Amino acid sequence: MSITEQNDFIAASDELVSDADYLQLSRLVTEHVWRVDNGHADTVYELYTEDAELSLVGPAPLKGRDAIREWGRHIASNPPWKTIRHVVSDMHFVSDGPDAARGTHVVIAFMDADGTRSAVPWNVGEDHDRFVRTDEGWRIASRSFGALFERGDTIDIP
Repeated sequence: MSITEQNDFIAASDELVSDADYLQLSRLVTEHVWRVDNGHADTVYELYTEDAELSLVGPAPLKGRDAIREWGRHIASNPPWKTIRHVVSDMHFVSDGPDAARGTHVVIAFMDADGTRSAVPWNVGEDHDRFVRTDEGWRIASRSFGALFERGDTIDIP
């Protein structure tokens, strides 16, 4: 996503979601990174709609809950890191109708893939999300990650 597209995704004049929706959407975003960080990536698909799309750095977008489930299973059973922690901040959510929202947040990933335990972030990026309110609560309909800064070392992440 280009800088122009990022800026157009959420305009400053868009209507913010309610406080209650902000809390629920923030919990959804935080739950996603907590599951990945704590070895439960195989359950991340539960946070998505059936027809969701997940676009990460590198691979083609994952389309549908089944593809996201398979990606999560692979990450959980074959993690390409020793330890990973994601820090999310600057969450901003705007209404996109009565049961839909758009949001962005900054993601800082700290990863130890080689035992060095570097405190330098592996990357800093931004997620651009679309959310839908379902009978089970808010779910992610699409997520597109864009890297803003990277440490420079490479690792094969599916």
